[in-house]
Parts: sequence; structure tokens; C-alpha cells
Amino acid sequence: MSTHRLILCLISLIVSTPLFAQTKVACIGNSVTYGYGIENRETNSYPAQLQQLLGSEYEVQNFGKSGSTLLRKGHRPYNEQEEYQAALQYKPDIAVIHLGLNDTDPRNWPDYQENFIPDYLQLIQDIKASNPKVRVLICRLSPITDKHSRFKSGTRDWYWQIQQHIEQIAATQKLQLIDLQEVLYNRPELLPDAIHPNAQGASLIAKRVYSSITGDFGGLTLPITFSDHMVLQRDMPLTLSGTANKGTKIAIEIAGKKAKTTTPDNGKWTLTLPALPAGGPYTLEVKADKETKSFQNVMVGEGWLCSGQSNMAWKLQQSKGGKEA
Repeated sequence: MSTHRLILCLISLIVSTPLFAQTKVACIGNSVTYGYGIENRETNSYPAQLQQLLGSEYEVQNFGKSGSTLLRKGHRPYNEQEEYQAALQYKPDIAVIHLGLNDTDPRNWPDYQENFIPDYLQLIQDIKASNPKVRVLICRLSPITDKHSRFKSGTRDWYWQIQQHIEQIAATQKLQLIDLQEVLYNRPELLPDAIHPNAQGASLIAKRVYSSITGDFGGLTLPITFSDHMVLQRDMPLTLSGTANKGTKIAIEIAGKKAKTTTPDNGKWTLTLPALPAGGPYTLEVKADKETKSFQNVMVGEGWLCSGQSNMAWKLQQSKGGKEA
């Protein structure tokens, strides 16, 4: 073989060989994972959008099967589908499981609900058998809205029972829990048929899964109620919360009172400060590693939440003698 041809072969080999091993992500689920009803599913399903977010260091595969159940005696058990076998053969480094929506079907939950936890544990065991080092994340179910045809006949109550089982599995097995119900609960317009998200809804799911995998929750974020000139309730422990990237050290200080914590896997932190007497103005300082947010002229006193109809919008000065008052 000539030197020229040998050099070409070596160049071809170098170009065709990955510079690094990609982390393999298996998205295991039903039609929500598959992307049912989404236009251009191949690019707009949540796994496809997750691939874009994670970038080239990851390889994301969609193993969603429409209509599949977690229950092995359900009407379409996931473990009997080709997608299940393909997911195991893939030997993922990370497995994201979102199953349980179809188990709310009356053909499934009333008769086989006692099998849900054992069947879920078996699925996890099967995935770990394919790769003992796999990182498994399980999902709270994405919403089913009241527009669903079976919502009032049983699906609503069974849905919440399944959510509790999933939370129990995450707690007992020490698995990371991804809350997909929270992501879409206030966005029913993104569920056109009351259960399947559109492309925008799939984008929100992808972002939550991305954050759960990477620990990147967008840095320090505080509720919109945090502002200069705010009033905190006096004579009661002050519970303050927000979000930050996983592992971020959070420290809060006001009026000489301090508290600190470390942000967990879900990005949500909560701190409680001792009760303060009425007073101020104070500076409330929230530190997240090198990031700091300060709020000025914060008072401690009485906080009242008032609600009602048009009478709540009625101003005192509009009343008889109001201007004098």
C-alpha cells in the first residue's frame, strides 16, 4: 500500500471515530413520549427537543409507545412492546421513565392496581440489568385535564392514586423524581385533546427533563412576590423559597437572622428564618454561591390577603366621606 493511500485511510479512520463517548439517554414512555399528535414529531417530540438542549455530548433515543401501560396485565403492557426490548438493548446511561397515564383506563386500574408498584420496580430492575451503572429518573405524570372523556368517571381519582405510587417508588428506591405534572398543570391550552401536549408543551417537558439531568435550573430564581418595599409577616417563622442549580449553596440574611442550605436534585430550595418582631426597614439578602440578590426597605409587619368581587376594587375615597377619612 502506498504512503499516500495509507495517510488517506488514517484520516478517514480519525474522522469516522467519535472524539468522545456520548452519554446515551433512553426516553421510555407512552404516547406523550412518542409525540402523538405533534406536527413534525421527529423534531418536535420532547425527546427530540431534549436532544437539542443536551447537545452533542448526549445521544437521546425515543422509546415511546402509544397506548402502552406500566401494568403488565394492562391492555397494552409496555414490557411486551418492541420499544421495550429496543430500550434494553440500547443499554442506556440515563433512563427517563414516564409511564402510568394509560393505566388510568378502566380496563386497567380497577383490576390490577395492586400490581403497579411491583411492575414498576420490575421495569427499573430490567433497565439496571441491561446496564448496572444506569441512572434512572422517574416522572410524575403529565396532566390529564377535565376535558378528558373519562375524567369524572374515574380517571381523575385513579390519576392521583398513580401519582402517589410513583412518589412512593422514588422515595423508597432513592430515585430522582421529575415533576411533569407541575410543568403543564397551569397550561391546559397546551394539551389540545386534554392529555397530549403540543410542540410547545413538549418543549416545557424537554426543558424540565434537561434540568433534571444536568442540574441546570437557570441559576437563582425567586418568586415574583420578592421585591423592594415588601412586607414580611411579623411574629411567625419566615419560610422563603426559590430555585437554583443543583448543589448551589443558598444563604439568606435579614435583620441579623441567617439560614443556609444546599439546593437538591429538583432545583427547589426552602429556608426558614426565626420569627421577627414588627420593624424595619431592613435589607434582605439572598446569596447563591457567587450570585447575590438584595431587596431594600423590607418591613416586618402585617400581611393581609384580600379577595372578592367589585367591592374589593372600591376605593375609600369613592365612598361618602371617604376623602375626609
